[in-house]
Amino acid sequence: MKTDPKQRKANSYYNRFSRVYDLVSSKAYYHKARSRAIEELNLEKGTRILNVPVGTGQNFEYFQSYLEDTGLILGVDISPGMLMKAKKKIGRNNWSNIVLLNRNVLDIDTFLVAEYTKNNGFDAILCDLGLSGFPEWKKVIDTLVSLLSVNGRIAIMDWYIDKPTLRGEFIKWIGKGEVDRPLWQYLETKVTDFYLDASFNRGGVFVASGSRK
Repeated sequence: MKTDPKQRKANSYYNRFSRVYDLVSSKAYYHKARSRAIEELNLEKGTRILNVPVGTGQNFEYFQSYLEDTGLILGVDISPGMLMKAKKKIGRNNWSNIVLLNRNVLDIDTFLVAEYTKNNGFDAILCDLGLSGFPEWKKVIDTLVSLLSVNGRIAIMDWYIDKPTLRGEFIKWIGKGEVDRPLWQYLETKVTDFYLDASFNRGGVFVASGSRK
């Protein structure tokens, strides 16, 4: 698994952070934004979803309300600690349609796509609270869009605070990422049917989505 020194340092941090992640980054805090992002994916029974970074699996409950344990949820994360928490959620709920992979998203290749989607690509991709921390975030967006099926949907939920504030500095400290990257602006150039709502969490969190061109 290819990682640069900054990413390895972040991995070590998130392995430790996973122990308290669901308390610090609570379901209630991101509920409205997360619900909207998942609505934008147009999910239904049988949908093949890629969720990266999957974290502790906070999206599983939302996904399953549409899929009802059908289709596929492929959760990818570079942190073993986060994946361990996600695995426990799967076990407690006896979900059978979720696969977890400890991998860098940039290492997802055509062979992996073929294995899980029969070369058709993913119907839906959710990237939440990850791009603000990925060093090569533009490459990540490019990769994710390329993994979509024809007319597949991608949604991003993340932070965007373009001017320096104490709140922004706190989020950067907690998440070990950046909050002023033009994530949705870049996504807009890569998709059709672009959608944006930047009103969540007092204007600090956005949801952006679109379809593969």
